[in-house]
Amino acid sequence: MPITPIHHIPFKPEYRSPFSAAFAVEDARLLLFSGCGPIPIYHAHPHDPVAEAEWLAGGIREQTEKTFANIGTILEAAGADFFQIVKLNIYLTDMSGQNVVNEISARHFDPANPPPRTLVGVTELAHPGMLIEIEGMVATPLGD
Repeated sequence: MPITPIHHIPFKPEYRSPFSAAFAVEDARLLLFSGCGPIPIYHAHPHDPVAEAEWLAGGIREQTEKTFANIGTILEAAGADFFQIVKLNIYLTDMSGQNVVNEISARHFDPANPPPRTLVGVTELAHPGMLIEIEGMVATPLGD
């Protein structure tokens, strides 16, 4: 299952880019994961206000760490890993947090070929106090 980064110019390490322009994926099964945030993937509805306050505690760093942990849970359930993510859409309620997101994201991806992504500033997310939400696409080998 080849995943080939598409770079329109040479991708130099000094760019320290948190994303690639594009990936080409061949012979793969695609998984799309719902928007993940710091809140557990499955949780009771209506929300328990005490639990929700705990999930949303901390700033962008803490919420981003929890968000990537939740993505990791989904990837594990699918038999995949972060290196198979081929597209991310990241939503932030405060764009000043993007450097923190980039720092944490860099620990999960190949710095020479991070996945393509879109970063969008939004006024609010599904839960008051939620600062980040990430959805994405994963490519796994056929037959897995």
